[in-house]
Amino acid sequence: MTEQNMARNSRSGRTASPAEADQRSKIDRLRALRLNDEAARQAAGIWGEMSIGEITHRPTGEVFIYAWKGREAPDLVTLPGKRTTVKRAAEHVQLVEWLLKHEMEGFEITLLAWSLSETEAARQQQARLAEHRAAGVAVVNAVAG
Repeated sequence: MTEQNMARNSRSGRTASPAEADQRSKIDRLRALRLNDEAARQAAGIWGEMSIGEITHRPTGEVFIYAWKGREAPDLVTLPGKRTTVKRAAEHVQLVEWLLKHEMEGFEITLLAWSLSETEAARQQQARLAEHRAAGVAVVNAVAG
């Protein structure tokens, strides 16, 4: 291929097609929405580094609502050997005892929320616990906010 043909086929020298422009516009709009949401959450004091998830033991239907630092869901297999990153160490101990009671089998974790302040994570955890108790679900933890 000659240099002239290579230059003609180069993306840098050509303008964006309407489809590419629409895609870029969509990405820019979504980014603006995300940034506005983050700013609103920060202003409301609910932005932070906490996540909350629901750990379900499928065979028994028992549920444990757990809050932790970071966005990645905890690895339930390695959790018993780790120290908690949450201020509620007793809750972590309770979770580990529950996991070991069922020999680490049949568990499923669902991420419910992330990027929460510790206060907001505790509020959402309490709300989810109350919701499950009202529905008659077997809740393992009953932390006080």
